[in-house]
Amino acid sequence: MTVRTWTLPIIRVQTQLRPLKPGIPPNRTYDPTGIVEVAALKVGPDGAFGLAADGTRHIDVHHREHPQTRDAKGRSGLSIMTTGDYVALRERYGAHVADGIAGESLLLDHAPGLAGAAMPEQITVRTATGDVILGSVHIAKPCVPFTRFCLRRTDFDTDDAIKQGLADLDGGARGYKMVATGAATIRPGDHVILSFA
Repeated sequence: MTVRTWTLPIIRVQTQLRPLKPGIPPNRTYDPTGIVEVAALKVGPDGAFGLAADGTRHIDVHHREHPQTRDAKGRSGLSIMTTGDYVALRERYGAHVADGIAGESLLLDHAPGLAGAAMPEQITVRTATGDVILGSVHIAKPCVPFTRFCLRRTDFDTDDAIKQGLADLDGGARGYKMVATGAATIRPGDHVILSFA
């Protein structure tokens, strides 16, 4: 069996300070102001901490120890998106869908994007101090608040346009989620290695 690999550079790491979908369902909005670009991410099986250039630690909202954790079961502590997927989103929705706005942990430089690609057999992050495997990889399912944000909708209707938006943002267009199987510090300039069977 031939295994092919893609090695993609990490160009941005970021953390979410708080939940990005405030409000009570179904009247929730998408608020990206809780996303903070950091100098490094300290990752482990429980999630991630962002490290600012001055050493300040920011616990990510998907870390199991965050008081408002979005991942109490430890299934989705990290996420990835690519520059190519953002280009596709901007072509469909507009310039407000800027790189990083979806809240991914790692932004990878990959012009073709990953949406619609085969699910990798394994994801490895190669850092200056060693490799860490990212497991339990799955598609980041789109949500109604992010879909409304992409469509620039301010109402809370769930009409055909929202339903179509949810379909369009599925299949990896919104990124992929995963967990770190070990501890590592990830910085821009490190690489993600995707292995496909």
